[in-house]
Amino acid sequence: MRRALRWAGCLSWVLASCGGPAPAVDAARADASATDADTGVSPAEDAAPLDAPDDRVVPDGSLRCSRSALRFRGSGVGDIDRVKIPVDDPTNNAPGPPADVGATDFTIEFWLKGAAADNRAGAIRCGDNVDWIRGNIVIDRDRFSQDRKFGVSLGAGRVVWGVSGDRTGDRTVCASAVVLDDRWHHVAVQRRRRDGYLWIFVDGRLEAEGDGPDGDVSYPDDGVPGNHCGGPCLSSDPFLVLGAEKHDAGREYPSFNGSIDELRISRTLRYATTFTVAAEPWAVDSDTAALYRFEEASGDAIVDSAGNASPGVRRYGGNPPGPDWSTDTPFRCP
Repeated sequence: MRRALRWAGCLSWVLASCGGPAPAVDAARADASATDADTGVSPAEDAAPLDAPDDRVVPDGSLRCSRSALRFRGSGVGDIDRVKIPVDDPTNNAPGPPADVGATDFTIEFWLKGAAADNRAGAIRCGDNVDWIRGNIVIDRDRFSQDRKFGVSLGAGRVVWGVSGDRTGDRTVCASAVVLDDRWHHVAVQRRRRDGYLWIFVDGRLEAEGDGPDGDVSYPDDGVPGNHCGGPCLSSDPFLVLGAEKHDAGREYPSFNGSIDELRISRTLRYATTFTVAAEPWAVDSDTAALYRFEEASGDAIVDSAGNASPGVRRYGGNPPGPDWSTDTPFRCP
């Protein structure tokens, strides 16, 4: 509980480390009706209290349906058009929040929707490399020029999953199914700690697997971001970033343009073989490290439904601005 309370109150550190609210980056965005021209952060709309009765909630705490998702625009600049979830506080050596997985087995799964025309990264060269960073990046837990990192991207419309160990090598594995068809798809990636083995599942089917680098790939509690970002990478390295390449390193490392919903991070291997994808949003269980439903539908705070121990922040901006709150979800309400 003490760690959960500590990280639930960390949004002020997140905003400070990101340089405050996301900046306005162009005149077109300043004219957008959904944006505050002074801060560049979309204004929070009136929303129901978090403890308000919700007829979508079933007894186990899960939801029958979903009313909002996030629509990213692939901007790839200015530390905007992304969600940032802190996984370490570089001012101390204390353990990170529960979303900082990699010290044990883990699964990251989510729903994704995008179009090939909006995500033009080509086929990725899979194998003993870090070429996952050359796809349209969906999840980025990179560390600039350092080990113990991982990420998920899309190359030629296919899911790519890459991991770097602690001086134990790199591995990128690639799925075969095309997911950029403007439909919702369930994606799950997994890693086994004892031998680094990697899996990719798409819509419940095992798409790719392979031996990966061994060891702990969580963010080091004593990690020191490198001096590669016009100074130390303090506003990028110690974060799990959604929908963007976290360092804004250039066009050769493109960001994802599409929608994400229902992101669950688990401290276990959820799947061993082909499975039936859930027809409803997940409930929180004992293996859930963090769960992002994206049901806020307004504002910039991203709630972790697993006790809000790993909260995040939406960094809104770009032309067109993103990520937008969208009512297009994989579990639409009646």
